Amino acid sequence: MAGELNSAPAQGDKAADGSKSASAVGAQTHGACAETSAASEPSDQAEAQPEAQSGAKAEHKAVQPKPHAGPGLFSRVSAALEELWLAAFAWIPTPVGLALRLFAWRWLFKSCGSARFGTGLSLAGCRNMRIGNGVRMGRGCFVTASDGDLVLHDCVALSPNVHVGADAGRIEIGAHTAVGPGTVIRAANHCIARQDVPIMHQGHVPGQIIIEEDVWIGANCVITPDVRIGRGAVVGAGAVVTRNVAPFSIVGGVPAKLIGMRGQGGQKHWD
Repeated sequence: MAGELNSAPAQGDKAADGSKSASAVGAQTHGACAETSAASEPSDQAEAQPEAQSGAKAEHKAVQPKPHAGPGLFSRVSAALEELWLAAFAWIPTPVGLALRLFAWRWLFKSCGSARFGTGLSLAGCRNMRIGNGVRMGRGCFVTASDGDLVLHDCVALSPNVHVGADAGRIEIGAHTAVGPGTVIRAANHCIARQDVPIMHQGHVPGQIIIEEDVWIGANCVITPDVRIGRGAVVGAGAVVTRNVAPFSIVGGVPAKLIGMRGQGGQKHWD
């Protein structure tokens, strides 16, 4: 498909053997819930002194992330029509169903090659998705990109019941990458900074997930926001990836840690 995966190095401050929890991802610098606005405030403390209390309250409110605004009427109607159109073809079995879905759905996407859409798919925000040639989505996959961006390069294979959520963020999966059944890949986290507001009303911290080409992700894994999985890496079944994974490495566990390297006898570490 058009465009190439941005292949910046997977090495850096994040390492595969780190122990940062998934919830901590929401407090990174690009998430407004952890930031302060002191740098943007006037430096003259004499002027701010008379209004110290009210200023502190205003600043506290200012640093909180705003929840995503509710969709307008046009967006709601468009989403409803998209859902109806998808549902009309999602149930049809056999190769006939595969052909009908490709013919009926491909115009919904930003771009779409010769993909194979299994039965029972749940899709939302197709206009923000770019689908390459040979992409396969297995039965019951849940793939969304409302207010986000999703790129699946050529020959990406999503096994049944995979959840890929690029809502309020960005996910890019490189060519020839296989994702095992039940895996969850989400690009955004709930903000949890405030205790006086329910978590579901605090908005989201947008993030990005980059999975480079020729990666194998096992069954029932979780990939958290702001990680990069390098080319040729292997993620063991049930792993929770919270930090970058180096190319050709084998990781596993909760949180995922380095357990071997491909081509260096790493296969024995699976025992």
